Amino acid sequence: MNKIKRIIFEELWSIYQCFFLFIPGRVGHYIRGYCLKIFFKKAGRKITIKENVEIYHPEKLIIGNNSGFGRNNIIDCIGGVEIGNHVRLGPAVMIASMHHARAGESIASSTITTEKVVIGDDVWIGHSVTILPGITIGSNCIVAAGAVVTKNIPDHSTVAGIPARIISESN
Repeated sequence: MNKIKRIIFEELWSIYQCFFLFIPGRVGHYIRGYCLKIFFKKAGRKITIKENVEIYHPEKLIIGNNSGFGRNNIIDCIGGVEIGNHVRLGPAVMIASMHHARAGESIASSTITTEKVVIGDDVWIGHSVTILPGITIGSNCIVAAGAVVTKNIPDHSTVAGIPARIISESN
């Protein structure tokens, strides 16, 4: 995206946040979901976005049908985020797709790296979950509240803890 288009896009995004970020209730959830589609790389039907959701680089977000964000989510899409169908994020979920620094590097000289996050279909992400860059969460998974996802999660798994570990698997 050239610089002028990028600036216009960012200004339109700021206007959206000013007018739509805090509309309460179900009407607000669907208004935000409907209005945001124009900013996303790809968007399904019946997306819900609750109050105070921050999405950075929405042009790199793909979200499927009947999926939604909970209150106070922070979604950093700079490295790309793909969310499947029927996915629900609880309140205060953080998805990161960018590394600022690595252990042993000084912050001043660190290089920023990005990695895509992929979440399969039929996934529940609980309250205050953190998903780190480069993670793939399979389909039909549950991520328990407060988990920090540092490794990929296979299909049909339930994970919990810091770092998140598989606590059950089903078919």
